[in-house]
Amino acid sequence: MIISKRPLGVTILAILAFIGAIAGVCNLIVLLSNDMYLHMTSYFLRIIWIRSIIMAILLLSLAYGFLKGLRWSWFLGMIMLVIGIILQVRGTLIFFGTLSSYPSPGEIFMPYIIVAYIVPLVIYGLILFYLTKPHVKTYFGIGQPGDITSIVKDSKRTIVFIVAVLVIIAGICIWGFTPSGDINIISVSQTPENPQPGDTITVIAEISGGSPFLGVSASLHSSGRMDGTVTSIDNNKYSFTFSYLFEDGTEKWYVIRAGDKISEVYILQVGHVERSNITSLAITDVIQTPEKPTTATSSVEISAKVTSNVTISEVTLEHMRFYKHGGSGGGYGTMQPHGNDTYEDSIHSQYYESGTQIFYRITAKDESGNTAVTPVYTFTL
Repeated sequence: MIISKRPLGVTILAILAFIGAIAGVCNLIVLLSNDMYLHMTSYFLRIIWIRSIIMAILLLSLAYGFLKGLRWSWFLGMIMLVIGIILQVRGTLIFFGTLSSYPSPGEIFMPYIIVAYIVPLVIYGLILFYLTKPHVKTYFGIGQPGDITSIVKDSKRTIVFIVAVLVIIAGICIWGFTPSGDINIISVSQTPENPQPGDTITVIAEISGGSPFLGVSASLHSSGRMDGTVTSIDNNKYSFTFSYLFEDGTEKWYVIRAGDKISEVYILQVGHVERSNITSLAITDVIQTPEKPTTATSSVEISAKVTSNVTISEVTLEHMRFYKHGGSGGGYGTMQPHGNDTYEDSIHSQYYESGTQIFYRITAKDESGNTAVTPVYTFTL
């Protein structure tokens, strides 16, 4: 027998589900209404779109069903909670697996672990327990264990239809979201080839692989951050347009990341880049210690010999890092003199996971305005 009075907890869950659906849609609108999405790949934008729409539909359906006491909404809620718990446990295990590659994660991660992983698991468990309470099940018309069996017997055709639809949807998703092959960066080109101050600069990368629905997670990274407006031209070409103009003499170095692949380093020079050798400015004897760093290495020491006929005004070390499981970062620091024309700085690596790939380059300037740069060096933890 279905009781007419709705439990307070069910009402609260329905309201929370409705708020969650609206909040998800609002978050999507806010994202698309500012400039943040310009620096997101089409891959991640599609993921956000698909996830936001599916979650909004499920949460609105759940809220309606809970308010009306519809039997199917109880099953939907239970399925969503079980899936949520499984995904949360999986995420927790992956996170702890990542932490195991750090030599000393320390207590800094503990608040994050509690808020991001432990608290949601506890909440999911409490809601799951609440939905199995007798008075809650009775409200949804599931008062006795035998009711579930009778529902199955009376709704064979409906269940078969639903299962068939789910199998078809699952098949389409497996096909659409599974990469068609190894991701490879085939070519990278830049237009214009010799940009002048004020030109709009676009980089086009041809990339194979990816999935039919999502394509490839492609991004351009400069100065340690994702840079440029990312758009897909067709199935295997991606365009990265810098969203700002460069002054005369600007020089940048960048790489393209596609999935787990990182391209070679490309140099962007705008207008006239001064490389005068009047003062014999030079960077030599670049030494990396240790040569083959590991996750047990707290920092990688970089030293170089910088010479000039005039006073050296600045020596800098710039680096970009790419994590194996996604994410990136960078750093920029002044190298300090240590006698005999030697300058030193370090790249702190104690919190980088195994498989992190790091690129770095040294730049030197003297008081005559000359600039010298090294090739881009790389190592992997």
